[in-house]
Amino acid sequence: MAFWTDRQDIIEPLRSFRFTIQETGVDLNKPGSPDDAGVWFWAKTVSKPSFEISQDEYQLINHKIKYPGIVTWKDVTIKMIDYKNDGDLRGKSKAFKLYEYLKDSGYRFSDGDGISKKKATTEFLIQHLDADGTPIENWKLINAFIKNVDFAELSYDSDELSETTLTIAYDLAELT
Repeated sequence: MAFWTDRQDIIEPLRSFRFTIQETGVDLNKPGSPDDAGVWFWAKTVSKPSFEISQDEYQLINHKIKYPGIVTWKDVTIKMIDYKNDGDLRGKSKAFKLYEYLKDSGYRFSDGDGISKKKATTEFLIQHLDADGTPIENWKLINAFIKNVDFAELSYDSDELSETTLTIAYDLAELT
């Protein structure tokens, strides 16, 4: 057998442009659900979950002994391309729909009361894909909520695409 037909010995580096982001709990087969429900195909970039382990010290006479402490998960950042869907009856932008989504999730912007974590949390799934589109890594963000939204900066001296940046906070990430 020729070496190029034996696929078990091929090493394929992962590519950073092969990923999907999905909000779990969204029924994609539900009648009347929009085509983009669940999967965020308009995402331009996403940072994978990362964590930091605190370090504590114990002093024993003239020696310091270090030991690991608490794990703290760092926020995930998602950059999305804003677009207008002419198929939508209202013809609103994706940023406008995100604003409505936040209001429907319980975020209140005018009265300053904030939001309860129980109502605002959801789960996000970040999948790193191989060349065939098969998920190699599945990162599940547990008790995730939108911590920060930066809508696009508008400028007459630029013809770049309009971007919206989300910062997602979460309690824990599971890698499967």
